[in-house]
Amino acid sequence: MALTSETWPGTLAQARANYHKQKTFDGPFVVHLLMYAAKKVRQGNRGTTPTRAFARVAEAIDSYLAERQDVRVGDIAHTHWAISRSRQPDDPGIPLPESAILRQMQHLDAMSASRHEGDREEGVIVR
Repeated sequence: MALTSETWPGTLAQARANYHKQKTFDGPFVVHLLMYAAKKVRQGNRGTTPTRAFARVAEAIDSYLAERQDVRVGDIAHTHWAISRSRQPDDPGIPLPESAILRQMQHLDAMSASRHEGDREEGVIVR
């Protein structure tokens, strides 16, 4: 039961009346009050979940790449860029990372693309 300033006097009076009904207790009336503070629920402030942060950053990266035609990023590098960026605090820009890890991801994308091109060439030959 929630104890408020309005319900406190009635609850205390009921407890005192119940105590005085007891025939075996002769000691003083003692009230032990245990309380806890509940967090206030804030409506409308859901915070950013990892999924929403990733989706938001992925859209920002896509718009950045649409503006910059000179930048080539494959699926692996794009995913790495979005994941690493979504873990950082919000700021207005989405700069292209200049890390060795992103260069490795771009290399993996290039190897994957060349392998897929080789698969397509092999599949074209029909006798």
